[in-house]
Amino acid sequence: MESDQSQWLFVTLLFLHQSCVSGSDTFQVVGPAAPVVVSPGEDAVLPCYLSPRENAEDLQIRWFRDNYAAPVCLYHNRRYIFENQFPSYRGKVELFPEELFKGNVSLRLRDVRRSDHGLYNCLVQSPRHYEVALIDLGVRALGSQPSVSLHSPGGDQAQLLCRSEGWFPQPAVIWTDRDGNEVTSQPPTVDTGSQGLLSVSSYIPVKQESNIFSCLVRSALPEPDWGSQLHIPRDYFPAPSGWMVALFLTAAVTVAASVLLVIQWRRMDRKEKLTEWRWICSASAAVTLDPDTAHCELSLSEDGKRVRLGQMKSLSYNRYRFDHWPCVLSREAFTSGRHYWELEVNDWWTIGVTIESAERKGKFSFCPQQGYWCLKSYWAGFFALTDPATCLPLSLQLRKLGVCVDIEERKVSFYTVESRAHLYTFTDMVFPQGEKIYPVFWTGDEYKDLELLPAVSVEI
Repeated sequence: MESDQSQWLFVTLLFLHQSCVSGSDTFQVVGPAAPVVVSPGEDAVLPCYLSPRENAEDLQIRWFRDNYAAPVCLYHNRRYIFENQFPSYRGKVELFPEELFKGNVSLRLRDVRRSDHGLYNCLVQSPRHYEVALIDLGVRALGSQPSVSLHSPGGDQAQLLCRSEGWFPQPAVIWTDRDGNEVTSQPPTVDTGSQGLLSVSSYIPVKQESNIFSCLVRSALPEPDWGSQLHIPRDYFPAPSGWMVALFLTAAVTVAASVLLVIQWRRMDRKEKLTEWRWICSASAAVTLDPDTAHCELSLSEDGKRVRLGQMKSLSYNRYRFDHWPCVLSREAFTSGRHYWELEVNDWWTIGVTIESAERKGKFSFCPQQGYWCLKSYWAGFFALTDPATCLPLSLQLRKLGVCVDIEERKVSFYTVESRAHLYTFTDMVFPQGEKIYPVFWTGDEYKDLELLPAVSVEI
């Protein structure tokens, strides 16, 4: 009780102290809008950074969960403080020291466990100000393929048992008959394993009639569903030998048919993807960078194909030039049709399209409401800049990005060039008829270029 009171007193004093700080001394701490989702055993990065970008090396960085006094990770006076650290996080967490000067205060969490699931506070404090962001870590486990077995507990009554292991959170278990109708079952039994993952078991009674029963175990998240099926023949009840033969025959036919369907589906899927990719590449356009729009901290190559963050230069006023964000537009503008271009990216970028009338001066938001349709990548975060931002999978190892804008359809789509996979599409772009559409490029990387690639050939 005494520690709780001291904790609340400390937080209250911080709040009162902050209220006296002038706006010029403040910064914001920003985390992802969507949960960070990982599986048990994986490493997780909880993105957190300062805005505007500020050197965090001399600031106090405190990551904690529900107990401020027992931090997950504490960095102060340019070193880690291990005193009072929450025991289960010792040796499991670290910051990115080489990124602190860029304002990156993200946390790496190794070997994620079920108990790591939940909310994390990212608190950054200077002598005159502090801010905190809340990051949600979701530990998600997709369990095993469900197994269905037949039991005879006694008498004329038989039961089907469906069991699956290794889930989190608890999945739903759904039984259906051969017509796809749900079959009433007992509430599933849930057991917790040694690693905190869940096993579910569900029973349904079997009547004396032939039927095919399917057991579907469905994640609470948009993950794949696991299903298993079992055929119960009419002659199961009087003679076990007959149902055994029917069972094995049904299983063999089902497996063979499934394999053939999967092979055929993969062939068709590859063919459809190749056809779609050729259609995208048929709109390939050559794009170059326009130095008249480039922010004074950007360095462009002479051929207009590469850009990186560099030293600030003194440039004459230009109403087309960005003066706050390190951005540059293309020379080329589009008013109709489809157009596709590719580029090799670095580690910190915002890429997409904008309209001619969109704001370029001052500190504005990169969002559709401001006339910008972009993806953003920074350190370990990857987002579509909707409002609020849409978190994209951290597992994507993106090095080459493809952008396709369809002005008639009012859509802009993004793709990974290496795997030809679709990343995200902005739909229903709102802009005046005849407005010029420009590719836009933002980079905060001082060590590697954003590089526009040559226009691609349709014959791929």
